[in-house]
Amino acid sequence: MLSTSFAALVIILVGLGLRHAGVLREDSGPVLVNVVIYATMPALVFTIIAHERLSAGLILVPIAGWLIHFVMLGAGWVIARLRHADRPTEGAILVSTAVGNTGFFGVPLIAASGIGVSLTAAVFYDAFATGVITWTSTVVIATSFGTAEARARGIDWQALGRGLLMPPMVALYLALAWNLADLGRPVHWIARPLDLLGAATLPLVLLYAGLMLDWRALRRAWPDVSLITVARLGLGALVGLAIGTLLGLTQGQLHTVVLMAAMPTAAMSLVLGVRYGLRRDVLVGAVFVTTVLCTMTLPIVRELIL
Repeated sequence: MLSTSFAALVIILVGLGLRHAGVLREDSGPVLVNVVIYATMPALVFTIIAHERLSAGLILVPIAGWLIHFVMLGAGWVIARLRHADRPTEGAILVSTAVGNTGFFGVPLIAASGIGVSLTAAVFYDAFATGVITWTSTVVIATSFGTAEARARGIDWQALGRGLLMPPMVALYLALAWNLADLGRPVHWIARPLDLLGAATLPLVLLYAGLMLDWRALRRAWPDVSLITVARLGLGALVGLAIGTLLGLTQGQLHTVVLMAAMPTAAMSLVLGVRYGLRRDVLVGAVFVTTVLCTMTLPIVRELIL
């Protein structure tokens, strides 16, 4: 993972450089995101799940993800108390601390990181823990602590339904059906395009991360962001290790859960937080700093647990 993480940092800096050179603009971000959502991520998910050996124990992986989320919410609450935060700032701290970027960042990074991890566990963690958390817990927090007027309170059920029908999720359902039907690996003329598309996920996500970096937001929110970063990248790994061990996960599943728990702040926390009036500079700063620094911390975490 060290070489992969170093390469990830380089690609993030390439994205930053392309923005400053005017080759890419900030409004190019949605295009990159759509390519990932509608093409590369579904291919990656299907490739991982379609012919992987599944076990009943995989159900414990998203359970671990939910337990980790609740513990990290407690950590975010402590940070907010220490900072004497107002409600929009507290909401930003909570979602930045408790929700990791396990989909766009975690799954492709783990897929590229080598042996000792479970790609299937990574997909299950993202789909059935983070994916559902994003449209339930994150929305509840954002609407409860935000300042946006005329906001709906509680779970956004329509958004949750749309989230469960996003192309990566549809690819997961199709792959599970393929797997359970014991159809084996798809024929070469199907498998090869899927492999190539899936391999493009991580570079595109990293270019997007570099494109969206915002130094000004970091300077304004540094005291809050520094505490969020320690919790997200450091405490998250420890919480993941403790919960995964208590649940009796297999070795590969445990390693994967620990790494997923130590992923950077989810980009969707920024999107939803800004939508409902949480403090934008804290959210932007958290996504920025944790995304860059995780390229250095994740290899350390991996070395410690393997």
